[in-house]
Amino acid sequence: MIGFRGRLSRQHWRWKLGSTIIRPPAERRRTERRPVSRRALVLGVLACVSWSTVFVLGRMTIRHHATDPVVLGLYRFGLTGLILAATLIVAGRGRDLGVVLREPAPFLFLGLTGGFAMGFFVFLALQHTHSIVVQVIMNSNPVLIVPLSVLVGERVGVSKVCGVALGVAGCVLVLTGVTPEQVHESPHHVLGGVLAGLSGLSWAAYTVFGRRVVRRHGGLVTTTLSMLIGGVAFLVTCLVMGKGLVLPWRGALAGLYLAIVPTAFGFTAWYVALKDLPANVLGPLQFIVPIGGVALALLLLPDERLTTPMLVGGALALGGIYLSTRTSRAET
Repeated sequence: MIGFRGRLSRQHWRWKLGSTIIRPPAERRRTERRPVSRRALVLGVLACVSWSTVFVLGRMTIRHHATDPVVLGLYRFGLTGLILAATLIVAGRGRDLGVVLREPAPFLFLGLTGGFAMGFFVFLALQHTHSIVVQVIMNSNPVLIVPLSVLVGERVGVSKVCGVALGVAGCVLVLTGVTPEQVHESPHHVLGGVLAGLSGLSWAAYTVFGRRVVRRHGGLVTTTLSMLIGGVAFLVTCLVMGKGLVLPWRGALAGLYLAIVPTAFGFTAWYVALKDLPANVLGPLQFIVPIGGVALALLLLPDERLTTPMLVGGALALGGIYLSTRTSRAET
């Protein structure tokens, strides 16, 4: 009897008036789309634009202004951690940082992967090869998220496996597609590509294994603690390697910019946008990062050139990222 009444009620609501179908209130709610927030969209775009400047500025500073890549990493991630921690304290949320004492293991892992290893490898990569190569390979990290997701029990469809294959092929083509002159200018070019791949792998691990932590404690707290731990790791590395902690003034300004704009502002803007925008709207904005970064490199770095194989490889890598991040109906 209850089932019959349910069917009757649904039929009562679904009646045609001309070409219009009137749906029950519950069905209307399910089919309504959340409106796109213009403010959130702008924040998402600004975050991606700020991230696109990291590789060009890093290459310019390390290559042309005698800046040590490891010390530059200390400035970027150490200062970011301090800025974000101060922001939380001013907002009255300083106590939230105490979670690291109750759950040290996950935050230590995230700090060493996303706060240290990612920056350590990417700045060393920029020392050895061109920024176009580094940013295409590093920004293909969603391709590496797929195999890591299997380790945590997530389902992986055929399209994502194809995305991995396409992305890897694209990165290899970008790495091998540089001109002989570029290889001569950067004799450790292949090493730079490998380091960029390790940077992408570090960020992929941070993303996959940090999802649960972010859900429990929020993006801002997780990012702040990761950056603070990463900054401490950079400081220890600098001391062990006997590096001076003072940068040339251009390097110091670059480190300050990298800490404030693409890191502190970029991550905060992204998490704020994520609250108001669905992932299928915000996610594609990340394509701005490699495209904008390559455009900036061609504009600002005279020694950077984009060959046809690199262009094809970049397109393949973007296609691999799309397939790797696309959510199929079977997964929703």
